[in-house]
Amino acid sequence: MKRLVILLLALLLLAGCVQYDEELWINRNGSGHATIRVVHRSPYENPEEIMRKAALPGINLQSYDIHRKGPDVIYTINFKFKSIEAFNNVNDQLGAADFWGKITLNKEPGRRITFKRRIALGSQEQGEEEEGIEDILGMLQPENPVWTYKVHLPWKIISTNALPENVDRENGTVTWSFDTRKMWHKQELMTVELRKDFPWFLTVIGAVIVVLLIFLIHWMFRFPKKSHWRERIKHSENVEKS
Repeated sequence: MKRLVILLLALLLLAGCVQYDEELWINRNGSGHATIRVVHRSPYENPEEIMRKAALPGINLQSYDIHRKGPDVIYTINFKFKSIEAFNNVNDQLGAADFWGKITLNKEPGRRITFKRRIALGSQEQGEEEEGIEDILGMLQPENPVWTYKVHLPWKIISTNALPENVDRENGTVTWSFDTRKMWHKQELMTVELRKDFPWFLTVIGAVIVVLLIFLIHWMFRFPKKSHWRERIKHSENVEKS
């Protein structure tokens, strides 16, 4: 019964959420910024929720806009985050509609990095009381409710589970779109396998330093003990003392 109540609350939430669009930029150190656009069918606006999220540690709200278009309230939010952990902590959704999910960036051997993000809708263990929920959801949502995610990544894209036409390898972007009416009782996993560029600049700098050190050591050991230059220094010191 408790699960059914949670599911019904999720249905009410989704019946009002017409669209969710997110564009995310991730830096090499895990910080970044995001632009989120939510179209919510509601008779009232809720700026208090935005300000509550903006007060979370590691979150820096840049701007937000709320305006109404017919029965819909459109939220556009821009914010920066200091780390992936700070971004993940924005998600405090306790119901069955987890459109924020959780991002992980895992370092792998061979300069590889794996990006993963998991979202979910509905209970993953369907019970008898949940049968027919998906049909009810379809009746409550006459529009095509879509969750769209676009991520900009600072490394070379090797592979991804996104559709080929949604992958821009040159600019390092990947896009996923999910029809929520097909997601009930499901999890969706977004994955990208990436590779860091070979650190040529650091390698060249290191090689130059090594060459200079070798030259300096060689010069010190090869310098004649009775060289003319040393004699002149010694002569100058004697003149100063006298």
